Amino acid sequence: MAYVRARGVRFHVVDLGRDTGRSPVVMLHGLFTGSAASWFFTAAPALARTRRVRLPDWRGHGLTERTPTGYDTTTMADDLAALTADLPPFAIAGHSYGATVAVRFARAHPGRVTALALVDPPFSGVVAEIDPGRCAVPDAARDSVADLLRRTSLVYDLAADPPVTAAELAELAGLPLLAVVGSGSPFRSAADLVGQALPAARRHVLNGGHDLHITARARLTPLLGAFLEESHA
Repeated sequence: MAYVRARGVRFHVVDLGRDTGRSPVVMLHGLFTGSAASWFFTAAPALARTRRVRLPDWRGHGLTERTPTGYDTTTMADDLAALTADLPPFAIAGHSYGATVAVRFARAHPGRVTALALVDPPFSGVVAEIDPGRCAVPDAARDSVADLLRRTSLVYDLAADPPVTAAELAELAGLPLLAVVGSGSPFRSAADLVGQALPAARRHVLNGGHDLHITARARLTPLLGAFLEESHA
């Protein structure tokens, strides 16, 4: 466990594994109930057997400082750049809104990304329609999510961020890309968008909803590992 001060914010970052000559992988969690723990207790330990793995907490999540603003993809991609400045080129595995940030980071920093794994990315823009007053969350996370909803610009930043488009994805042609979506997820159509923009991308539909890293862990983890190995990342 470590704390890093970057761009005026105190971030919590977890590093697992060690340098083995393979590309590190940075694993990005989703918003609201997500944190570095989303990957720490699921796929990250298995991937860390063969490479270095970095798990950052986004602003306002996990043990990172809660800032009043800065939850748009441009700011988050800039945060990611600061939090990975010490790494050689790396792969990214992003769940939910972490996948959206991953796409926009890869477009802005093409030389920094070796492979991209997108887990149930919300490319339809449904996330931007969240009603703060009707957001159902687990009891353990209720206070934290309530603070995000009431005391930060997160919901408004999401609403202002345009969905990822096929044109944006097409700019990533040549970059190894994996998209995994849930059969019961509201974002299942993201796989079709990826296929339209990047016919060579690998796409999988797993039984489950949006939280595939939890409910489909047994299938998702080896998929991620095989993708990184086959991509020479």
